[in-house]
Amino acid sequence: MPDQPRRRTTRMTLPEAERIVELDREGVLDRSDDDVAKVVFEAHTVVQRSAMWGSSPGHPARRKTVLIVVGAGLFIGTWIVGLLTPLLLGTER
Repeated sequence: MPDQPRRRTTRMTLPEAERIVELDREGVLDRSDDDVAKVVFEAHTVVQRSAMWGSSPGHPARRKTVLIVVGAGLFIGTWIVGLLTPLLLGTER
């Protein structure tokens, strides 16, 4: 539906997520509450993704990194298909 956002998770910045993760590690947060558990899970996700991609969500450097990784994957995939196509089709003489 166009009225609903794509994801139903809480959007948070990297500093917010890091603080929530730290509070969770200290045992301050009550994870038995479903809403708190969802926020803690989203915070862990934001921190892990920022560690993997090198910046916080929505940052231009992160978008550039994602585009480079996807572009390199497409290039390598196309190259492999180009190499394997003659082998799969075979040449009959």
